[in-house]
Amino acid sequence: MRPWNNPAIVSYSPIVTTCLLETANVGQMIRMWTFRTAAGQSLTAWACVQVALWLWANFYRVITPEQWVARFTIKIGIALNFGVILSVVWFRYVAATP
Repeated sequence: MRPWNNPAIVSYSPIVTTCLLETANVGQMIRMWTFRTAAGQSLTAWACVQVALWLWANFYRVITPEQWVARFTIKIGIALNFGVILSVVWFRYVAATP
């Protein structure tokens, strides 16, 4: 059996993908806070990512409730993405006003 068809290996995919996505989230927050700007950030796009993460979390909650590690990593993803959204709001609407 090939590794990409092996359920024992594939079951870790959500954990790996969530870690990759959250590395990107942390990178975006570091960039915004280092340069003190949200230039190039789309609040709408980040809100869409947040909705997608909530739908993904609900999928795991309903379909594979025994995958607690996947559910936990999605919760981390939701929290970090919310941090990105707050950072965008801060630099776009709060810190930008004189």
